[in-house]
Order: sequence, then C-alpha cells, then structure tokens
Amino acid sequence: MKRFIYSLIAGSLLFASCKNFLDVTPDSLSPSNYYKTEEDINTALTGVYDVLGKSSTYGRYLYFEMDVSDESFPASSSWTQDVALFNYDPGDIKLTATWNTLYDGINRANMLLDNIDNSNLTAEKRRVAKGEALFLRAYYYFVLVQNWGSVPMRLTAAKDPNDVNIAKTPYKTIYEQIVKDMETAADSVNGIDKYNYTGRVSKSAVWGILARVNLKMAGAPLRDVSRYAEARKWAAKVMEAANGHTLNPDYKDVFKKMAADQYDKKEVIWEVEFGLKNGTQDEGGSVGGINGIGTTNQTIGYSYGIQRPTDRYYKLFEEGDIRRAWSISNYSYDGTTSSKVYHSTTFSNYAKYAAKWRREYEAANPKFVNTTAINFPLLRYSDVLLMFAEADNEINGPTVDGIAAVNTVRRRAYARPLKTITLTNGGSGYATAPTVVIGGPGSGATATATVSGGRVTSVTLNEIGLGYNTIPTITFDPGPGNPGSGATATAEIYTVDGLLTPEMTANRDAFREVIRAERSRELGFEGLRRFDLVRWGLWVPVMKNLANEIATTAPANYVYAARSGQNISNRDTLLAIPSKEISLNQSLIQNPGW
Repeated sequence: MKRFIYSLIAGSLLFASCKNFLDVTPDSLSPSNYYKTEEDINTALTGVYDVLGKSSTYGRYLYFEMDVSDESFPASSSWTQDVALFNYDPGDIKLTATWNTLYDGINRANMLLDNIDNSNLTAEKRRVAKGEALFLRAYYYFVLVQNWGSVPMRLTAAKDPNDVNIAKTPYKTIYEQIVKDMETAADSVNGIDKYNYTGRVSKSAVWGILARVNLKMAGAPLRDVSRYAEARKWAAKVMEAANGHTLNPDYKDVFKKMAADQYDKKEVIWEVEFGLKNGTQDEGGSVGGINGIGTTNQTIGYSYGIQRPTDRYYKLFEEGDIRRAWSISNYSYDGTTSSKVYHSTTFSNYAKYAAKWRREYEAANPKFVNTTAINFPLLRYSDVLLMFAEADNEINGPTVDGIAAVNTVRRRAYARPLKTITLTNGGSGYATAPTVVIGGPGSGATATATVSGGRVTSVTLNEIGLGYNTIPTITFDPGPGNPGSGATATAEIYTVDGLLTPEMTANRDAFREVIRAERSRELGFEGLRRFDLVRWGLWVPVMKNLANEIATTAPANYVYAARSGQNISNRDTLLAIPSKEISLNQSLIQNPGW
C-alpha cells in the first residue's frame, strides 16, 4: 500500500525519508536551503499526508475512541475513564495527541504553501501540489473544528516558537476559510482518473468533502440552511457520469479490497493507506485490529475485537439487508483450529463484533499483532449519494433525484440473499455430515448439516450470500466413503428489493428519517455517526436514551456498555481543549463545561 507515497517520491527516497526530513535541525529546513527541487516539494507534501495515518487520527482515535455512538461501544468492562466513555480530563493523552497531530499537519502544509513558489517545479506540478496541501490544511481544520468548535487558526507557518498566544478564531470564520481553500483546491488538484490508487487527493475527493463540510454548516451549531444548496451542488458534481463513480455491486467486496491491497476507485474515492515496507510495518493503523473479529490467531490476524455493536444498531437493519451480516459478525474463530464458529440465534448482539474489516482477507505478510495494513475509507460514493439526497430533501422535499440516490444505495443492500434452508427429508446412512451444496444463480451462501443416527437432522444457514434472483437448489454431497443418501431441503430467498415505499417518501420529515437511518446502516463504524448526530442536534438525547435502553435490557455482563451515554452531558458536543494548550497559549479559552 502507500502507493501515493511512491508516486510522490521517486527512487530510494521512501516514506521514512519524510520522517527524517521532519526531524532534522531547523537550519537545514529553512526556506533558503529547502523547498527548491521537485524532490524537496514531494517530500514535504508527503509529510502533510503523513498526518492522516497516525494513531491519533485515522490510525485509530478518530473512528474508535472519538466516534462512540449508538452504533457501538468499547467492549472493556475494566475501562472506567477514557475519551470513549466521556469520562476524562483535559489532560488526556489521546485528546492532546489528536490536537497536536492535526496542528502539526497544518503547520507542515503552511510551510509548503509559504515556500513552494520558490521551487523549480513546473507551473503544472506546482499547481497540483499547492492544491493538495491547501485541501489537506482545510481538512485538518475541519476535523479540529467539528471536534473542538472554535480553535486558533493560522494560515502561515510559525516563524517564532514563542509565538503561541493565539485566540480562538470565530467558528463561522474558520468554516468560511475551509470552504474557500477547498474550492480553490478543487480547481487545482488532478482528477481521480490520473491515479490508480485512492490515497491521493483528487477532484472527486475535494467535491465530496465539500458536500460534507456544507452539510455540517447547514446543521448545528451554525444552522446556515443556505448551505444545503452548496452541499447538493458538490455532491452532484461527484455524481456526474463523466467521473465514472458507481457502487461496487457487492457491499462486502468494498471492505475486502481495503484489506487485500486493492483499490476500488469507482466507490472508494479517498482512503488512508497503510502498509508494509521491506517486511516491516510502515506506520500501520489499527483497522481490523481494534475493530475486527476478535482472535489471538496470528495467521488470521490478531484482533482485539474491542469495538462491539449495540443491540439497537443490530436491530436497525431490516430483514434481507446484506449489510448487517457483514458490518456485524455472525461468527467467531475457534481458538484452537481458527475455523469459523457461527453464532446461534440466541447469541447476544452485544457479544458480536464490528466486522467490516476482517484480517482474514488482509494481504500483508507477515501480519503484525498491534498494527494492520488495512486501509481506512475517508469518502465512499455511497456517502456522496446519501449526502446528495439529504441536501436535496432539505431544499425541495422528496424528489425523483433524491429518491433515486437513496434507492441506488438500498438496491445494493437488498441483493437477494437466502432467507432460510428448510430440511424436507433427513435421508439415511450418513456416517458424517454431508456438504450442503447451494446452486445458482447467486453466490456466497453457505450452510452446514448436522447428522444424528445416520440422518440429517438440521441445516444451518451460515452465510446468506447475494444475487439469488431465483430459488436455488439444495443438495447434499456425502463425500468419499460416506454411504448416506436421500437428504433433501428447500431454500427461501428474500424477495424484497429494498426500494423506498410511498410511506417512506410521503413528505420531507418522513424521508429525512429514512436518510438518517440509511446513513447509519451504510456507513456504520466509519467515523461519521457522532458527526452526523451532532450536526442534526440529536447527539445528547440519542445517547441518553441509548444508555437507558442498555441499562434496562442488556444482559447483566454487558450493562457496562451504557457508560458512554450515562456520562454524556451537553458539554460533550465538543471535546475539551487539551490543558497543555491552555497553559501554553494564554489567549486560549477552554470550551464550555470544562
């Protein structure tokens, strides 16, 4: 992975060089000595991208500890104090690390932007590099402001290490600068067709993130409803046929590709890349390692499996929606054999795992224990479709275009999986369980048979598959040396197509609720749910309601999952500003409630 790194830096100058560059003495980094050659600029630009892959950003914190919501909870009953539990103090090391990492990225971008015009790059290459740096700086400010609200904004590199007393910039002013910089970047960066990987900022990425930024501005706390038109406009640009974006027909395959070092430009528009270099981990993330199917088996890929779904999230999915069985595990791994052990119908939903990224599909060799080489998506095409529909609905109410966008997402989700397999004849003479063979058309469905007294006594559907537009045949292969025969079974498929019903699009309010639920089903565990709930003004009441639900209905050994919601108050709409920053910057005021 890290393919954009190799496209930026040719020859032997690899990613580690970026880190060396950032560590050298200030004199050798002064504008008079650096930012001269294409190699200088590419190394500096790599340093700006580098921030995306830190543990304090998309290596872990921004999609795990800082996105606990009604979708998931941290499955550690011993945790009592953490950002994820909204029980922490402003000196928390995770909080401080994320703040500092984002500002480090901003300063790296500022250094590049301040000095790039002194380089010998061609005008074209300079334009593209400027656009990428400008966008990344704006993106880092976007992450800061959505988590901390008003923060200090600096648009040039720090010249004096003692120049730290900078007051908060007004919230609206920061957003106006973010939009301005991203719109400038949109005209400067390359189209996504220029790359065969998606770790690099492209026009499609900028347009899609502009839609996200404008949706936030339209929501809490600014509530500038004029921004819905801007969000719709930018999402529509990504959707233009000339850009070639479509959904992968198989939802599961989107995430398998991230694990298998493959790129899906039509759907995954922008992602953070992690990988190996010379057989060692190259700034690995925790994707699949913290939020995968828990196992200690290093061949499969060690996973702590600490991100677990809530019962509410499991039940949000409708019958026939294939996304549930992929986003939430329906099996665990046997600790000895590493084979899959499918959950029974009585298995608690709280004991299942967030399972979008599964290390069994990870291509990296070797697989490390504490880090993985699985990429993390920052923008997918399905998100763009749902953002378009949301903005369009807020402007116009349900329209043909908005409904079509949501139906595109839902049509893939309801891709005709199997519903049941019913045993009709147990046969006789089976010494061991026969193999259940599921015919076509369709693929991916699996089942296992149970034998007792020489007869097949039950058939368990394990994987529901997809694409079964007609009912498949079910046969039993006894295998060599097994004299059994005569077992028969029939299958039933889900016939729902998932398309929106008239009731779902009866008016603006009804369609709004459909879109909000659809975002959670489609984008769960991707670091967006808390962001959505906050901008909709629902964060605190949803989490309080969830806490009550868990405390009164969850199994006794999972009641601790209510802690995050129990601890939340209105102050937690924003994170606390790190106490170290308050002590260093005398002009910086702490967020309300801290």
